[in-house]
Amino acid sequence: MSLCLACGFCCDGTLFNRVPLTEAEAPALKVPLQVVDGQHHARQPCPALEGTACRVYAERPFTCRRFRCLLLEAHEATEVSLSGAVEIVEATRALRATLAAALSRPDAGRIVDEARALRGPLEPAVAQALERLEKQLAFHFLGQRSRQPR
Repeated sequence: MSLCLACGFCCDGTLFNRVPLTEAEAPALKVPLQVVDGQHHARQPCPALEGTACRVYAERPFTCRRFRCLLLEAHEATEVSLSGAVEIVEATRALRATLAAALSRPDAGRIVDEARALRGPLEPAVAQALERLEKQLAFHFLGQRSRQPR
């Protein structure tokens, strides 16, 4: 098992809400392109994601090819074992489920965006769950070492 196949956060909407694409890359994903700030994008979750695996892996967009989260970099640098990295993914998934439960919504990758989009002050349980998940994502998946987040 690879870490990426155990995770999928970069494709399911947990880390990013859209992925930059060229017009030539869109057909492989079978998605309509959106234009945001003059750039073509596809919304996450990626339609090519099946579970935690990409069904168009060989033809995946350039942005997907170059992205490497901090956890993957740490694993490849032998700073964390595969089993340790998978435990971090599972703990992050549990935090995401806690946030989804606090919002009374199904656990989905886009739950972070949904929580951020709520207007007005968040209930304490929701605010705490969102803060814990955002810290987990920042510490283990995103940050200065990661390359060009989508």
